[in-house]
Amino acid sequence: MLKNELRNILAEHQAIAGETSWLDSLTLRQEENTLRVVFPHMYFAAWFSRHKRAAFEEALNHHFEELSASPAPQIVYERAAPLAQHVEAPMPVNADCGSDSPDGEAAREDPFAGFIFNNKNTFPLATAREIAVNTDSTAYNPFLVCGRSGTGKSHLLQAISAMLARTTDAARMVCANAARFCSEDTVWAKRPELFWQRYDVLILDDIQDMSGQSGWQGNLVACMDACPGRQENVVSLGRQQGSAFVCDTQARKEGKGRAAPRMIFACSGHPQTLKTLDERLRSRLESGLVVELMEPDLDVRLRYLQLICRERRLPLTREQLLFLAQRCSQFRLLQGLMLKVGAYCAVKGHSLTQTDLENIVRTGVAEKMPGCREILADVAKSLSLKTEDVLGGKRRPDLVLARQIAMYVCRKKLGLSYPELGRAFGGRDHSTVIHAIKKINKLLVSDKRVSALVTELELKTP
Repeated sequence: MLKNELRNILAEHQAIAGETSWLDSLTLRQEENTLRVVFPHMYFAAWFSRHKRAAFEEALNHHFEELSASPAPQIVYERAAPLAQHVEAPMPVNADCGSDSPDGEAAREDPFAGFIFNNKNTFPLATAREIAVNTDSTAYNPFLVCGRSGTGKSHLLQAISAMLARTTDAARMVCANAARFCSEDTVWAKRPELFWQRYDVLILDDIQDMSGQSGWQGNLVACMDACPGRQENVVSLGRQQGSAFVCDTQARKEGKGRAAPRMIFACSGHPQTLKTLDERLRSRLESGLVVELMEPDLDVRLRYLQLICRERRLPLTREQLLFLAQRCSQFRLLQGLMLKVGAYCAVKGHSLTQTDLENIVRTGVAEKMPGCREILADVAKSLSLKTEDVLGGKRRPDLVLARQIAMYVCRKKLGLSYPELGRAFGGRDHSTVIHAIKKINKLLVSDKRVSALVTELELKTP
């Protein structure tokens, strides 16, 4: 059989076991001098074209060379015809979602390993990993990731889809933009139960784009209600689908190559953004698990820039990276800055000076982030003091406290070293800065007023 021959050839050239499982999703038909390769749907076709076509065609050439076939058959790629129930395949996968190879080089490692985060985003990432790894569980269904633009929602969906594709047939996964998916006039919109007979995983990005489109939202509501993984719908679905539903459910329980149905969505904005959606859709989304990705703070942004420098071998110092990290709150803006830095280094052929960096930042890609002066002014205003008095040398208790609070917040939010903080606060010795930060750390536990003020200042500074 041709598939088995191709599997053996691919196995000889690829050391990773199981890398040929994607062949099972292809239908191969040889007709005289033509080999027809049929994809189950356009999502699989797009993934195959990006990640497997070259290896597939190389294996075919090797196979026909061994057979001394002359000439080799012409390869024709095509989509499968609609199901007998006339269920149309969903639209092509969105390029921003699910683009990772299910079993390519990136997936040989942990798809989640590339995320740079700290305690602020531990829960969302840990939950996403659990959902991706535990394919038999229907908990957290649906799973919704919220967060401002640039926080990594689409990348998180990519990691989930890449991990799921290791244990779930890629032909049974759909990853798409929500508005495009729900606006398609397909038969499944009228009979959504047919969608879940063909697919096990639905991943939709940019749910907020459906705001004001009641028809599209209604299509998604119907699809969610038909999902066998939603326990509250088992009885009603069973009545609608009769024995077909019972048999399908039994097959899932027996583990016949099918993952538990699951729905994974992303929404740009805070969870409050869901209020712009119709009540029916909002209630169903909120019935699952809703998590929020927080914007990267200075620590994460600095680590991200350090990673880019290592990968691209850019000769930037820690102080220069800190300068850039303080001026951007989003990963996309940092990517743009580093692209410019790389291009500048390539053209000039030498390391960047501080003046060079300032010129790059001035071009409009970066946003001005609060610095020591801004934080100092906020502290002075909160305590009804003058900025110049706080920065001065007076030893009045209220001025000393304000100065120490400002040093603490600058150290934590701006990542400045003790000598840098000393210079920023009027040329003070670094030992004075260390004492100030230790003092505030104690007051955070014992003084509620100081604790509240510091918390408020930290929230103001990204």
